[in-house]
Amino acid sequence: MKSKHFSANTMEERQDIFQEYFDRDLEHYFDSRISCCEHCYDEFCREWPGTAARDENFQRSGIEISYFLEQSRIQEAFYPEEIELFSKKLECPNCAAALDGVFYIFEHKFLVDEFHLSSIADLASKSPFLLLSHPFAAKVFDVIKRRFETADSLQAKSIWYRGRMAKDVPASPSLSDFGPPPATKVAEGRYNHAGHAMLYLADSANTVKGEMRASQPISVATIELDLTCKVLDLTICDDIDGDDDEVIQCLARSALCAAPRKSDGWDRPEYVFTRFVADCARHAGFGAVRYGSVQDHEGVNVVLLEPPSDISAIARLITTHTIPV
Repeated sequence: MKSKHFSANTMEERQDIFQEYFDRDLEHYFDSRISCCEHCYDEFCREWPGTAARDENFQRSGIEISYFLEQSRIQEAFYPEEIELFSKKLECPNCAAALDGVFYIFEHKFLVDEFHLSSIADLASKSPFLLLSHPFAAKVFDVIKRRFETADSLQAKSIWYRGRMAKDVPASPSLSDFGPPPATKVAEGRYNHAGHAMLYLADSANTVKGEMRASQPISVATIELDLTCKVLDLTICDDIDGDDDEVIQCLARSALCAAPRKSDGWDRPEYVFTRFVADCARHAGFGAVRYGSVQDHEGVNVVLLEPPSDISAIARLITTHTIPV
């Protein structure tokens, strides 16, 4: 085949040169690498649901291979027929599938391979009581303990929202109608063990609606919370400064803490690691965990780890309203 600059090279060598030019332009224009392609996009989203749902850099990173090549400096080095031939052998570094459609140019600001997510997820599923034997879980425990000293407290008299099924709320509701449920009715939750009542609150009524996923009307209470406990912050942030921040962002972004609920049954293995995190937080002295809503990608939740049974000691009911289906 006629070549613009590489006639003296074999076809195999030209393919390698084409790959080098492709990699060079990725680095030059984007200072990043390919995280996934359209063939392994769903797998990436399952492994990193927090990133997929909340990181705008990832959400804007998709690009068609044809468009990338048209804008690339590859055009200066290869004839169109060469580009058409050699581009067919470009592969996704994540799944090795052909780059024949959209691919995503994105890179976490920490070394994801260091966290061994698959091995800890497997341990959490098979032997949850042995989690602390995993090096990453032990590191999480140490990071959370260190985090307590510099953590922010809940803002005094902050406003939060809590929902109940409208049919279960009296016509003139009181604050107690939106308090933590009795221990006998508490199933495994994202951060609570079965029988351990915690108080889950949201930053907006819309977040409450998303979290409840109700097919019936819901009653939403606006609550003023006057509790100044330390908060473990597991929300997504791009500002990563050191190993501890990397661990926190891994938790916030990965399926270890950001996986959606998979069923309404009693067994919820996707919540094993978040309950471990809550145990670590309570042990360190935290009174709450702040985290991104899985159901409302713009929402934020906070869970009080040890709420009083009578929440009037820490909260005031401002108003309630009903949201229809």
